[in-house]
Amino acid sequence: MNQPLPGQKPHPLLGLMGRFDADPGRYRPMYYGVEISVPVTTGGVGRGSITINNQPYIMTRITHKIVGRTADSQSGLFQDGQYDLEFKDEQTNYQNMPLPADIMFGSVATGYLIELPYPIPFAGNKTLSFNITNRVARALSPQQDHFPISVVVHGVMDMGELRG
Repeated sequence: MNQPLPGQKPHPLLGLMGRFDADPGRYRPMYYGVEISVPVTTGGVGRGSITINNQPYIMTRITHKIVGRTADSQSGLFQDGQYDLEFKDEQTNYQNMPLPADIMFGSVATGYLIELPYPIPFAGNKTLSFNITNRVARALSPQQDHFPISVVVHGVMDMGELRG
């Protein structure tokens, strides 16, 4: 079992694990991410995708945020939520149109995050595609024609049976 470094507190859940809990289970948290470059013009669309590993995965949440100097009023970037997000896989569209990302999934600006209404299972080797549409004209300093938005998919992956 991992021991804390000197001066570091142990993780609070380690107290729940006994010495025979070498493998707490076959399921582990897994995060997939993509950074999407979005045009600064109103209606500009950025595209990106995430390919899930070749193992079962259950997606439970999607989060997003503008990446960069968003706390600096001189940069022109703000966690304003003024962009729509659309996501789909090879077989399924998960909404009828691009929708405001913060209404669907919550926002890092408010700290309010929304779980998916129902976890989405994937067998593995699936590709999730994301389209992000900018809703407002942005004047960035220094002059840039795109800005980055990071999208992270949260979930649980099946690591299989313990060997050994």
